[in-house]
Amino acid sequence: MKKILALVLAMLMVAGVFTGCAAKTEKAAEATEKAADASDVVMAVLVPNADHGWTGAVMKYAEEYAQKLTGDGKAKVNVITSTDAANQIQQVEDLIENKTATHVVILPQDNTLEATLKKLADSGIPFAMFDRVIDSVADAAVASVKGDNNGIGAETAKRFIAKGMKPGDKILIMPGDNSSVPEMRNNGFFSTLLDNGWTQDQIDAIESTDYTGWSRSKGKELFTAWLDSNTVDEIKDTKWIFTHDDEIAMGILEALKSGDLDAEKKDAFLSAGVNLGTSSGLNEMYSVLKGIHQKDYTAEVAQLADLFSVTYDPAMIKAAMDDMITFIGGGKPEKDHVIAVSVVDKDNVADFQGFGDAVSK
Repeated sequence: MKKILALVLAMLMVAGVFTGCAAKTEKAAEATEKAADASDVVMAVLVPNADHGWTGAVMKYAEEYAQKLTGDGKAKVNVITSTDAANQIQQVEDLIENKTATHVVILPQDNTLEATLKKLADSGIPFAMFDRVIDSVADAAVASVKGDNNGIGAETAKRFIAKGMKPGDKILIMPGDNSSVPEMRNNGFFSTLLDNGWTQDQIDAIESTDYTGWSRSKGKELFTAWLDSNTVDEIKDTKWIFTHDDEIAMGILEALKSGDLDAEKKDAFLSAGVNLGTSSGLNEMYSVLKGIHQKDYTAEVAQLADLFSVTYDPAMIKAAMDDMITFIGGGKPEKDHVIAVSVVDKDNVADFQGFGDAVSK
């Protein structure tokens, strides 16, 4: 009887060993399968091609972070740059047709991508939008990641009001382009004015230049044209300027530094006590605020009543890529992912890290 019991126990032990081995083999197979699945994940990050400014910084951050995510085995991440909207449309359509990516993060060149992004949504390829959000496809997106564009406009208006702006005062706006970004920045600005006693007629009377295309040279050109087209008295009456980007504001400073302006109108502008509000976080603008810019804008800035920049960090592209990684891993990223802004001026600029090259003495 004892021999039979010992034999049964031995058989049970052997069975346990085989069961344990089978369990380990199954887990190994699952791990291998997961690794194979991860290797099949290809994230395409589509951004405009630029060698400077905000979009240039976005491209740089995207490329650096793509290497990290790929190296960490999160996914194979490819950054694809486009020269213009037509080029980016073709890239998306090629991606859909050839199935070269399983997931997409995109900073649309502009609103002409709307129909193409609808095709992307219909294709079933998960995608996230960054910065420029096209509302008609936002519900289909995994996430829409952006800085607080409404907040930029609102904080600019609050700063102007705190500095003495009254309902009906003359304001000049220098917008970026025809995308959702300038629209939201203006909406935040206008809604704050309405909340502080402005009428809709007064808001409708606010002057705006043509689109700057986020370009320093175009900003300089449009500012010069605005000076040329206004009288000395009209220039003196315009004490509040809201540009949508630091590059545009740098264009204004460069125009003031140059000898190309009508001397009387330049003096009228500099003697008006202008409050200049801008945004993004360009290191060069931070150099101006610190008074260390190698071109020395100290004299021009000293004649402004106020100069400040509201943050809009290009490194936010990494948050969009992280949101897609969260989705790939089975998580649910925030659908409308808005990143808060801060106001930067000469008093607190040392607390902020800008993007791009610092231009200092």
